[in-house]
This record gives sequence, structure tokens and C-alpha cells, in this order.
Amino acid sequence: MKQFTTRQIVLLGMLMEVSITIVHAPTQAADYAHQHAYWTCAIAAIVICLPIWAMLKLKRRFPDQDLLQAIVSSHPVLGRMLLVVYIILFLIIFARDLRIITDLVGIVLLPLTPIVVISLIMLLTLTFMAKGGISTIVNMAEIFVPLSVLTMLTMPLVFGRNMDFSALRPILHPDVNGVIKGSWRMLGYMADIMLLPFVISGKSYGPRSAWLGHLTGTAFMIIMVLLEELVIGVPILSRLFYPSYELARQLQLTDFLDRFDLFVAALTVPTLLTKIGVDLYVTSLAVKRMFAHTRGSLMVWPVGLLGYVCSFMLFSNIVQIYDFSREWTMVMIIFFVFMPFVLWLLLRPKPEEYNEYHKPSGEKQDSTSQQDSTSQQESQQASRTEQANL
Repeated sequence: MKQFTTRQIVLLGMLMEVSITIVHAPTQAADYAHQHAYWTCAIAAIVICLPIWAMLKLKRRFPDQDLLQAIVSSHPVLGRMLLVVYIILFLIIFARDLRIITDLVGIVLLPLTPIVVISLIMLLTLTFMAKGGISTIVNMAEIFVPLSVLTMLTMPLVFGRNMDFSALRPILHPDVNGVIKGSWRMLGYMADIMLLPFVISGKSYGPRSAWLGHLTGTAFMIIMVLLEELVIGVPILSRLFYPSYELARQLQLTDFLDRFDLFVAALTVPTLLTKIGVDLYVTSLAVKRMFAHTRGSLMVWPVGLLGYVCSFMLFSNIVQIYDFSREWTMVMIIFFVFMPFVLWLLLRPKPEEYNEYHKPSGEKQDSTSQQDSTSQQESQQASRTEQANL
């Protein structure tokens, strides 16, 4: 398992927590919390802190394994039964995200192209990305995530007088019930950051990288929701399917660059594809961990095609994904909030078993030295050949 730097894990954390969440989750938050929609991001982030803490405790026991390996190695039978449930969960996440980006591209960039063809083109890109392994995905995140962040953070300088701060009033009188309902919808998307422990080893997924990625992702979400409230307005924001795209449409640098939103979309779509590539990768990796003698690279195409079919079977349009957020949050709480604590209590690394034979001391020393040398050679070959690829 390849070890990644803190910067790379932070970028992955921001990618998983922000990219899909920012597409239409702020609309649901504004629909319930109104001018206090930015509070929903903070409340959802506080809830996510609990499973991150449990995952960090669990990762200390398995420094050289990802969470999928730890589940199978600790409990071979029950662990594989649990992996079946997680495979279904990962597949639904992949189908949901693929449907979201397909509708977004179909509306913004390719309105005359059939939606089935757009989704198939996306699938081809994602499969080649997932077959390249987690290293390819991390390298893409290092390119597109900083560019997207810089583009979004420079928006306040461009908007200037278009921001109406009276949209946040009254500031000190929030609708508590509405904020809780908005946080419930926001949590179902921001909890995607919990996919990282399933594909990252314990050495790479450290406290500094995990907390910093979660903190920066939450701060970025709060800034974006605030911008959408100040520029678009809460009444209009609560009725949009793609508020982030509508925010980009408000950018007009000059008369010549009145379609500056196309430049923002050119950076946003690869970022979304990178996030969905992580979904496809973790699903294929779960299939590989479940069947020890299966090549994960061969599972990418079948899993991708299955997710492609499920994206149309489960969600016929974007409205169904919008309405499904209420029930989906409960599923995410069970498997990404409560289940990490259960795994933290149950998973233990197996003690190494040493076979002692009644042999002379010289033969025993020779046999143990040969076993140590062969095990070292096998571990070196595994680390050279695997490199976190399927």
C-alpha cells in the first residue's frame, strides 16, 4: 500500500466532502434553514468528527492495511458478509454521483446530446481512471482541486457590490427546527469523506491529514453557501437545482467574458469526475478484498457498467435524487457514523502464530532465518508490485 503525503490526503478530504455536496445540497439547506443555511455545514461537520475519531483509533491497529483489508483479516466470514453490504452502499453512491454529473453536463454543456450517451462517455473516463489506481486519482486531485478552490475563492473579489448582506438578517434568530432539517440533508453528502479510510492505509491516514482535510472542506462549504446566499438570495436559492452553477453565471468580468461560467464548469467537471472515480475505485477494491484471488482491475468494467445501469434504474431524474436525500442520510448515519464505532470495538489484528517444532536448535534457527528472509522478500515484492493499484 503506497503511502501518501499530508497534502494529498487533505486534498482528497476536500474533494470527497465538497465536490458533490456543493452541486445541489445548499438548495435543500436554504429551503429549511433559510438565511442560516451556512450553519448546516458546521453542524454536519461536527457530527462527522465522531466517526473520524473512531477511524483514527482503528487505523492505529492496522497501519499497513486499509479498512477493507482489516475487516477481512480480522473476521474472514463475517467480514465478507459485511463487505457485501458495503459494496451495495458504494454502488448506490457511485450511481447517485454519476447521475448527478450526467444531468449537470447535459444541462450546462451538452443540452442536445442524449443523456445516455453523456453518461456512457463519463463511464469510459471513470473506468480508465479507476484502473490506474489510487495514485492516478490522487494526482488528478492535486491538479484540479487547488484550481477549483482558487477559482471559487476569488469569486468574492469579482462580485463586489453584488453581495447583499441584508440577506443574512436576522442573524441571531435562527429557526432551530429548520437548521436541524437542513443539517440532515447536508450530512448525507458531506459524509462521503468517510470513504477515504476504506482505500487509504493507516500510515497515510493520520490525525493531522484527516482533521485538516475535514476542517478545510467544512470551511470551504461554509464560504460557498454564504456566497450563494449573498449573491443569489435565499428565496431564489431555495428553488434552484444547481445553485453553484447559477453562482458562476453571475460572474461577468467584461462584456467579452460574459460566459465566464464555462471556464468554471471546465474546472468543476474534472473535479467531480475525480470524486466519482474514487467511488468506482472503492467499489472495485471492495470486490477485490472479498474475493482474494480476483484481480481488481478486471472488476472495474463490470462494476462500472452495473453502476451505469443502476444510475438510470434507481434515479429516473434529478428530482428523485433531491427527494431521496431525506432517507439517504439515515443510511449514511448507520454505515458511516455508527458503524466506525462498532468496527473500532470489534476489529483486532490477529496475533502472529509461530509454529515450534521439536528440532535441534541449529535447525530451528536455520528454519526461522529462512522464513524471515522469505517473508521480507515477499513483503518487498508486494510493496513494489501493488502500489495501491487494483
